[in-house]
Amino acid sequence: MRTVEFAKKHKKPCLHVSRGSLFQPEVLIQNFIAEHGVKALNIAGSRESKEPGIHQWVKEVLDRALFWSASHPNMLGGPGEG
Repeated sequence: MRTVEFAKKHKKPCLHVSRGSLFQPEVLIQNFIAEHGVKALNIAGSRESKEPGIHQWVKEVLDRALFWSASHPNMLGGPGEG
């Protein structure tokens, strides 16, 4: 993957998340952001034409990872807190 190679070359943290992940991808993303103090997040991946459904899946994962409380008013916790 070119994105992973680029991140390694420039000594940037990188996280690969896929639909086949055994763990909740939104929790992986939250942990990655916290661990590395991420201020700007670059997202790369397959095109919808090559991987049908990927756009919606990524949108949903990012919504749960970054905006959970906005889409779940009056609820405590967040993804991965059971």
